[in-house]
Amino acid sequence: MTKQQNLNDQASFSAPIEDLQVRIAFLDDLVDQLNDQVAKQNLEIADLQKQMKLLYSRIESADLSEGIAAFDPMTNRPPHY
Repeated sequence: MTKQQNLNDQASFSAPIEDLQVRIAFLDDLVDQLNDQVAKQNLEIADLQKQMKLLYSRIESADLSEGIAAFDPMTNRPPHY
């Protein structure tokens, strides 16, 4: 095997390896970005759950008996009937 053939063989092997290394670097960056996004969304979901609990507690503690009339389907018919 000549020296030129050896260099050509090394070049033919190193090109796909470099391509794989570049792809792995991009995938690592993408995984980091996705992880950051998931962490942010987790915090937002936790905040929204706290807000929902607060709203539910306010609704449960509110006296709704005065403002809401009973629904009677015969007297409260929509105009298209």
